[in-house]
Amino acid sequence: MARWFLLGCFLWVPCSLGGCSKSGPAPLPVSGLVYLDGMPLKEGSLILLGEGGLPPEMFAVKDGKFEGQAKPGKKRVEIRAFRPGKDTQMGDKIIPGSPENYLPERYNTSSTITAEVTAEGINPSKFMSTLE
Repeated sequence: MARWFLLGCFLWVPCSLGGCSKSGPAPLPVSGLVYLDGMPLKEGSLILLGEGGLPPEMFAVKDGKFEGQAKPGKKRVEIRAFRPGKDTQMGDKIIPGSPENYLPERYNTSSTITAEVTAEGINPSKFMSTLE
């Protein structure tokens, strides 16, 4: 019994110490602009997807502007903008439709847009999209 207790303590110490350290470099401030058909995107989101399985970083876009903090490195950029989906009538009830992303896939799921986050910010910091 004492052997199992000592083994548990031996394993617990490195595991608990490992959880105290921060993983990777600290996030850096980023900001930029998003345009749709030459005008600031009214509302949407900009998502940065890092290399190596890092979690995505999402920024709200309001009146064409976004800002926040992101981990440094090369990123794939996805831009989304939603409008209300079509409502469905079921008997006497109306079920609201799910929001629909109205930007073409080339700006989100199939995006090839890239950027890099450095101490100077995000480069590029201006993203242009069109509905055509």
